Amino acid sequence: MAGFPISEVLAAELRAAAIGRYLLITSGELSVKFDSIAGDHALRLEAGRFKDVVPHVPESAVAKALSAVQKCMADGIVAFGGGSALDTAKAVSDRSGKPIIAIPTNFSGSEVTWNYGLTVDGVKRTMRNRSVLPVSVLYDPSLIVTLPARVAVCSGINAVAHAVEAIYAPHANPLTHALAETGIRKTIDGLRGFFASGGSSIDAAESCFAGSWLCGEVLSQVGMGLHHRICHVLGGTYGLPHAEVHTIMLPYTVDWNVDFAPALSALDSIFPGTSFAKGMAEFSVSHGAPASLGELGLAEGQIAEVAALALSSPVDNPRSTTQAELEALIGRAYAGELVSRSA
Repeated sequence: MAGFPISEVLAAELRAAAIGRYLLITSGELSVKFDSIAGDHALRLEAGRFKDVVPHVPESAVAKALSAVQKCMADGIVAFGGGSALDTAKAVSDRSGKPIIAIPTNFSGSEVTWNYGLTVDGVKRTMRNRSVLPVSVLYDPSLIVTLPARVAVCSGINAVAHAVEAIYAPHANPLTHALAETGIRKTIDGLRGFFASGGSSIDAAESCFAGSWLCGEVLSQVGMGLHHRICHVLGGTYGLPHAEVHTIMLPYTVDWNVDFAPALSALDSIFPGTSFAKGMAEFSVSHGAPASLGELGLAEGQIAEVAALALSSPVDNPRSTTQAELEALIGRAYAGELVSRSA
């Protein structure tokens, strides 16, 4: 459901999902925001609140959230936030059977996928269960107008990463390709409008939401590849921020794969005068994204281990990749080679 203030629809959606009492899963920062947008009726149905969402969804945080939903005897979950809040809610739902109503506050697209990330003993795993798909998703573009530029661009490119890998996935087909390319274009067009308006354009926010929805939907249909594997190692094992890692790495994995996945070349028209990979890198940095893995805190001496962990089990990718080649690819992202000094 899109285009309506949350205060007007949340209580009705809870009723439709037979959720009489819910646990709110969110972050401390967004907890205050929820109080101002939920509406009095929906707030009266809140049974408890879990505010300790942690990036990359460590097992310890999930255990605490599961305990919270059991103690407050909630019938369901309201997830309010980005990918970390939504993935925490999915992990709890997977173990408790509680239905989720999702209210996304950025463009990650996690609200429409039935997979989620879970970090166990420093290893980030992808879990999949159709039952964790939210029963309702509420999009309120007015929540986005105060989104910092870095969060907007990084969450948007995170969504784009889902669709890029869908283009060359082993089970891709003409329908998934069309969904993926449309999602990529709508997300980037929406981001352009968002930044051109100083973050105030409701139409641009709606375009970003629509694009990220398509990107997330196609990810569920065809799965992930080498790009996501690298990002999960960088995030789950080294603690680097999820959306920023995707934003930095994606241009380099696209550049690495483009000659072996010709369909990617169609995306070059998104950034006229340059390649999709380079255009995406410079677009992201020009709107506040970090330029390199080194800037995020990865040490050069860690590159070989990242590559080894990423290749420790088979992974789908259109281009076969050796340890040395992957080290070189990650090394380019470490240095930010695709970003001009003036970007």
